[in-house]
Amino acid sequence: MVLTGKEWGSAQDVLDQAAAIVAQAGKAEAGSKELLLLAKDELAKARSSGNRQAEAVAQVATVEGHLAAGEYDEAEKAAAKALLIFKELGLGACRESIAYGAAPAAPVSAAVAEQREAALRLVRGKLLLFREIGVPKGEVAALLKVADEQLNTGKPEPALLLAKEAQKVAQRVNNKDLEASVMKFVAEAFLKAALPAEAEKAAAKASALAKGAGNVGVQAAASLRLAEAHLASKAGAPALKAISEAITLFQSAGDKQGEASAQTTKALAQIAQGKFQEAVSTANQAAGLFKDLGNKVKEAHALLAAAEAHEKGGDKEAGLKLARSALVLARTAKDSSVEAQARDLCGKLRQQPSERLVELDTGRPLIGVTKPITSAVPGVSGPSSLKKEPFTGIQRLCGPLENKRLSGMIAVVTGASRGIGKGISLSLAEAGAIVYVTGRSSPGKETDILLMGTVDETASQFNKLGGAGVAVHVDHAQDTQNAALAKLIGDNHGRLDLCVNSAFYIPKPDMIFFSTPIWNQPMRFLNEQTTVGGFNHAAQTLMFLPYLRRGKGVVVNVSSWGSQMNIPVFPVSYYVNKAAFDRTTAALAERLKTYGVYCLTIWPGSVKSERSIMGAKRTAARLIDLETTRFTGQAIVELTAMRPEALRVYATKHRTIASADICGWETDGYFHQGDLHTFSTGGRIR
Repeated sequence: MVLTGKEWGSAQDVLDQAAAIVAQAGKAEAGSKELLLLAKDELAKARSSGNRQAEAVAQVATVEGHLAAGEYDEAEKAAAKALLIFKELGLGACRESIAYGAAPAAPVSAAVAEQREAALRLVRGKLLLFREIGVPKGEVAALLKVADEQLNTGKPEPALLLAKEAQKVAQRVNNKDLEASVMKFVAEAFLKAALPAEAEKAAAKASALAKGAGNVGVQAAASLRLAEAHLASKAGAPALKAISEAITLFQSAGDKQGEASAQTTKALAQIAQGKFQEAVSTANQAAGLFKDLGNKVKEAHALLAAAEAHEKGGDKEAGLKLARSALVLARTAKDSSVEAQARDLCGKLRQQPSERLVELDTGRPLIGVTKPITSAVPGVSGPSSLKKEPFTGIQRLCGPLENKRLSGMIAVVTGASRGIGKGISLSLAEAGAIVYVTGRSSPGKETDILLMGTVDETASQFNKLGGAGVAVHVDHAQDTQNAALAKLIGDNHGRLDLCVNSAFYIPKPDMIFFSTPIWNQPMRFLNEQTTVGGFNHAAQTLMFLPYLRRGKGVVVNVSSWGSQMNIPVFPVSYYVNKAAFDRTTAALAERLKTYGVYCLTIWPGSVKSERSIMGAKRTAARLIDLETTRFTGQAIVELTAMRPEALRVYATKHRTIASADICGWETDGYFHQGDLHTFSTGGRIR
């Protein structure tokens, strides 16, 4: 269907009845509010009687009311409802040979046609919506709304193209009011584009059109834009003349807001002409009007104009007082641009301290500290009676945290209530990282009543090591809690340098897990271990991926060489889970290394953890030459401190490494032998 809006056929009755409602509301003082109330009443009557045509009339009147009130989004919703009724009743625009949005009759270059098409593409659907229900004012509002968005984003060319299309709509329906509104917007666009000469022409045309249509409000606004254009051209006398006309028109229209805005502009024009006292009086008058209207932002603008007049007149103290009042208003109104202007003006008006400190009358230095003058040192390279000058010095002090290897890095260690996860987190905190430790345990709710330990206890030990950390209670079997952890890191830091996946669930009780014959081992062993200790680590890594790419991007998965051989004490599910976990890490390393994320698998040796100590007490075994829980943490510190080039080599060729291959010396001075589990760590070599 090709829509033109010139002839409406059977829909004309609906439009005429809607126009009658608009005309009836126009006689009332409330204006758009009265129109919306009338339309609401008509809509209720139509729905109660089931008269769809009357409902269409009421919807069109509602559209007009919202547009008159400046509520474009509400107008668009009402227009969509009206269009549905139009289609149901078979109403709509008639056909014609030229489609809306087609190339204009006058020949234009391909570049201009392409720019026009690109600009119209943003708004064509909304234009057709208002055109099909016969509301050209909605077409103009849609075009000017998008044009204003383009203008505010620094794109004056598409904004002016859209304004030109809006002017065509107004000319098509021969509506001088609409055309005057469009030209007023064009003047504003030229002012923002720093083209005052073009703005003067557009504002003068808008004023003439509004005067011909008898629209005092638009004429007053156009006169104000004309004055602003003259002011931008530094033409003070024409600006004052246009402003005086605008103030008179606003007063006749009863528009206090417009009158106050014109008074503010008049004050700026008076400042440009050197009439500072008059400018102060005018600006204060405008501020009073805005205060009565409750418009704090505009009141701040007026006070800034008065402060500027005081500054030009030489009274900086009075200007500073007004500028500070404007700053308070801008902060209250949460307008950052006006607040910035007020802050700059306050800094300009505030008395600046002297560049050089002077001595007091007593002869003592101002702050009690002196140094020799630069030309000589009293008693060394000059007489000891040489005058000394006061000075201010500064020294930079830094604590030990700043000088540590991982200073400023953000790390997450999962499963840090006890065992190797706790040891790793302590080593990272000692190296200067900010460590987030996770686990289900909390004070009074330990997850293992025999081994005890909570993430809160772990985090509390960081201060003793000169580090910092946060305890986060997370059940890694729950995807929602894993996602919340990723969001927490993103919100607090926006990046993640190191992720250590150490959480592992051992099915309870321990005696059943470690000593059940293979034919009696339940399937839940495998399910529980892969849920926390396998699949969840891969999913958590992917959740962290955006933040890892912004940080150093090191991912260390704590696994076991039990994935390669049968350790008699463990069930089969342990080997299966660890083998699957290692291969998953290798696949992630292959995919992520090109994006600056380096996934590695680390195999600790036999670790002297709380669980192994308890087992040794139960079986009377001797624990000899075991790794401490912090030994693997030291190895991870070494890996994290490496350059990205070295990490890329590890992520490509040596994705699986043993703790002793990276760090040989134990915390107590014992040296662990490396290269014991390297038979599977070679990986793919290129």
